[in-house]
Amino acid sequence: MNSKRLLLLVAAILAEVAATLMLRASVTDPVWIPGVIVLYATAFFILGLTQRLGMSLGAVYATWSASGVALVAMLGVVFFGELLSVGAVIGIALIIIGVVLVESGTPEESETVDAEVPE
Repeated sequence: MNSKRLLLLVAAILAEVAATLMLRASVTDPVWIPGVIVLYATAFFILGLTQRLGMSLGAVYATWSASGVALVAMLGVVFFGELLSVGAVIGIALIIIGVVLVESGTPEESETVDAEVPE
């Protein structure tokens, strides 16, 4: 996987996770709401850039959504004192396994996608 694509995907994941954590924080303090809006918009914009650089939709979405779910669940414990049941931990492990399986089944993308992405 191209390092630029991977970096963009990680940035999209981090923006989405931060927005989701801010959304939870806004339940008790509405001051977080503008950050939620900006970070979700940023996450989707960056996610679009990864698509424009040629990452397959399945790989991008599987990695983005699964990583977000796992990180938000774990950070919810850290920042909000939420508890993870045994079932939730097993679910997170299954999500990680699923992403690995999707990634391993995704053929390598070409370095140039000019023919696939009209301008």
